Amino acid sequence: MGGKSSISGSSVMGNSFSREPASNVASKELATRNVISGNHLEYDFLYNSTCIMYIEYDALRTFLKTTTTVEELKSKSTFVPESPFGKTYKFLNIWVGEKGGGLSPSLKNGLIGFKVEKTWINNNSVNESLVNLQWYNKSWEPLPTEKVGEDNNYSYFKSINPGFSFFAITEYTEVVGENATEVGAKLQDTIGNLAIAGNKALNGSADNSTAHAARGASKIFMAICLPVFLILVGYLVVKKKI
Repeated sequence: MGGKSSISGSSVMGNSFSREPASNVASKELATRNVISGNHLEYDFLYNSTCIMYIEYDALRTFLKTTTTVEELKSKSTFVPESPFGKTYKFLNIWVGEKGGGLSPSLKNGLIGFKVEKTWINNNSVNESLVNLQWYNKSWEPLPTEKVGEDNNYSYFKSINPGFSFFAITEYTEVVGENATEVGAKLQDTIGNLAIAGNKALNGSADNSTAHAARGASKIFMAICLPVFLILVGYLVVKKKI
C-alpha cells in the first residue's frame, strides 16, 4: 500500500464541495493517488489522525490525481438527518476526489480498514462480533464487517462498501433485535395456545391420563423450543456478519 498523506484539505462529494463545519471535525487526514480505470487503488492514512487506516477499491473511471479525505467527526455529519442504530463509536466522512470518484458508478470492491479502541469496547460492554460500519445512503445501511486482528489497545476491522460518503462505526443490534423479538413473540403465542389446550383437556376430562398427557406435551414442547429459539438468535447474529 502507498500514497501521499497529509492532515489538511477539504471534503468533497460528487461534483461539488460539501464542507463539514469545522466545529464538527475532530481530525482529518488526506491521501493522494493517481486514479486510472481498471486499476486497484489503495490509500493508506499514515499519520493515524483518525480511526480509518486505509481504503481500497477498483476504479471504473479515470480521474488521474485524486485526493481522498477522511474526517473524524465530533457528532453525526450535519448533512445526515438521523442517527444510526446501536451504540456509536465514531462518525466519519470519507470523500474521494471532487468529480464523483467516491460514488458507486465510479468504483467497485470498496474496502475500508478501521480500528476501535478497546477501552471503548470494554467501558460500553460492546460485543465485538456486532461492531459494524454503517454507511448513510438515504438511510443508514450496515455493511459486511469482520474483525481482522487486535493488539493491546485496538481491535481491527474491515468492511466491504459500495461507495464513500458518510459513515458511523457502531455496535449494530437493530436487525438481530427485531428478528429475535418477532421470533420470541411467535414462540410465546404458540406456547400460550398449547397451555390453553392443556387446561381445556385438564378441566374437561375426567380421564387423568389425558390431563397428564397434555401437561407432559406442554413441558416437552417448551423444553424443545427454548433451545431452538436461542440457536435461532445466534444464527441471526452470524448471518448478519456474513
